Amino acid sequence: MKELTKSISLPEGNFQANVLQFEEKDRATLYKIYIEWRNLCNNLNSLHGRGVNLPEGLSESSFCLEMGVVRTAESIKATGGAHTSFDAYDLSRKKRIQVKACSVLPDLTSFGPKSVWDEIYFVDFYRDGSWDGKFDIYLIDNQDIYNHKVNATETFKDQQKQGRRPRFSIYKDIIQVKKLAPIKTADLSK
Repeated sequence: MKELTKSISLPEGNFQANVLQFEEKDRATLYKIYIEWRNLCNNLNSLHGRGVNLPEGLSESSFCLEMGVVRTAESIKATGGAHTSFDAYDLSRKKRIQVKACSVLPDLTSFGPKSVWDEIYFVDFYRDGSWDGKFDIYLIDNQDIYNHKVNATETFKDQQKQGRRPRFSIYKDIIQVKKLAPIKTADLSK
């Protein structure tokens, strides 16, 4: 992994940002973290405890490795108040990327009231009902998120405008309903 300072082009302007760029040699480290996370979850489950949520450092870093994008290492220092709630950035296409992930189905995905992105991806680490180090990556259409009914009367966008945290299952409510196929399947163990 390389820690770099790169120019990030946002709607609010251009900023210098500290980013993490992952290389193929990082796959072994990510797989080790994956195995340690699964062992911790299994040990907790043996005590009738709840497993630990999928760490964003694992899901976002794995996504960045597979998709050739960088992970934002910290908030972008913006004098004009840039929105920096995204998780990754595509330097060549100048796209802000939101990464949502799950390790159980159905998932319950939560969004901040000020979350912004250009593209949103869902990463399924519980593909086919198993934890084997593989994961599927789905590109989700923005309008499917923004227009999704989170309750009987409100859409995702309605709740964001009220400063609330919309929550729903991306997998059950969008991927399954629309019969989406993953754009990529990856394997940390290789």
